[in-house]
Amino acid sequence: MTQTITQSSHQESSLPSWVIWVQCSAFVVLYAVWILPEIVGFRNTALATGAIFGAYSIYQYRKALLQKSALPIWLMIALFGWATFHLFFLSSNFPLQYIEYFRIWKYAAIGAVMATGLGLSLIHSSKQESVRYWFLIYFGLCTPCIIYLVKYVLTMVGRVYGLDIPVSMQVYSFSQPFYVPKTDYVAFCLPAFSVALGSLIRLSDIEGSWRLKDLLNLVAQILIISGTLFLFAAQNIKNGMVYAALLFIIFGMIFCARHISRLTWKKIAGILIAFAILISGIIVNVSKNDSWRTLVTDTKIGLQIEKYPNWKDEIKYNFPLNENGAMVSATNYQRAAWAYAGIKLAIENPMGYGLVEDSFAKLAKVRWPDVGSSLSHSHSGWLDVILAIGFPGFFLILGALLLAIKNSYLLRGGYESLLVFWPLLANLLLWCTTEVSATVTFAALIFWICLAGGLNAGTSMKTASPKLVAE
Repeated sequence: MTQTITQSSHQESSLPSWVIWVQCSAFVVLYAVWILPEIVGFRNTALATGAIFGAYSIYQYRKALLQKSALPIWLMIALFGWATFHLFFLSSNFPLQYIEYFRIWKYAAIGAVMATGLGLSLIHSSKQESVRYWFLIYFGLCTPCIIYLVKYVLTMVGRVYGLDIPVSMQVYSFSQPFYVPKTDYVAFCLPAFSVALGSLIRLSDIEGSWRLKDLLNLVAQILIISGTLFLFAAQNIKNGMVYAALLFIIFGMIFCARHISRLTWKKIAGILIAFAILISGIIVNVSKNDSWRTLVTDTKIGLQIEKYPNWKDEIKYNFPLNENGAMVSATNYQRAAWAYAGIKLAIENPMGYGLVEDSFAKLAKVRWPDVGSSLSHSHSGWLDVILAIGFPGFFLILGALLLAIKNSYLLRGGYESLLVFWPLLANLLLWCTTEVSATVTFAALIFWICLAGGLNAGTSMKTASPKLVAE
């Protein structure tokens, strides 16, 4: 009996290494091009390839999905069920929601299959091979920032030397064919930044003197942190800077709780360098944004949505003055007003409107007929989710995300925790005040939850096997 169980466990954990390499490579390609316009073919090919091999992994390790730790995956399945129910029975605009269902939700479902299978494959791989897989995954996380930096350098070189750089290889600050929105940069570059912070904690766990590879690892993490902050500063992304600072605070709390009593000068120096880079980035961003200085006064005006209607249509209504007699910052005022209006709409429409991308505008038009055509999102991802699929859908996503964060943190010490826990934490934060309720970013959120769900479900199976053998 014991021999049979042992053989069964061995068979469940056997998967050709080339299958996992294909899955990891598909992830790298997908993550590298996910936010880039005009190359849908690469994105869809990577997504389809990853989903096909992911489905094979799910079938191979299907018993893992019966573990309690697989609950985030089941919550995601319930989410897709709720979206389907909402479409047919609660839809406020069936034609539009039907089109979006077979665009955004189909896209997210394919990504969920890919992510779940990838997580199961990674956690069941051998320890020696898994290190190589995770390095490839980490490289994939860094590719959006790397691509931006390459394009930035080419853009600057082209301007200085008058070179004819292809339009697809330049960076832009306004909407045009190859423009990448700031919100996409936050959603896809902040995870790598957070992993770099987690890597600093792993380096601090090393007992004794650091070897050369540890020093090189430190340099690599600092370069990743620097590159991400440079991107946020160059693109003038306030949200990115705010969440980078919040992640650094969380990093500092975890670091101090674990290592305050056994710090060495090398570890302190590494942390201080990373902290100095962060402060420098924040200073640059603050110096470029006068709106930080009037944040509180502008917010007070923005919360008076009935008295000051500019947030509805900035062309029709003039911007108001703050209590200092100066015109409000459009960013501060509008975001505060949109957030307050969105909360009111969420309370009045607890089941949501049905559209992931445009529910705020649709509901606001019904509530306030003078709303202009330029209104779109509430600029809070979580609030837009509530307005889209209601509180039931929101709690399914948030519950799955929090469970995935908890389970991933319990994998403390492994690459699984490092490369999943920190990106999940980054997503939890960035969805608070970023306009990320859209096709790509919504699918990416579901992807991260399912990747963590697959990893944690597979971990439970691995830890359960020895108990079965012993019995």
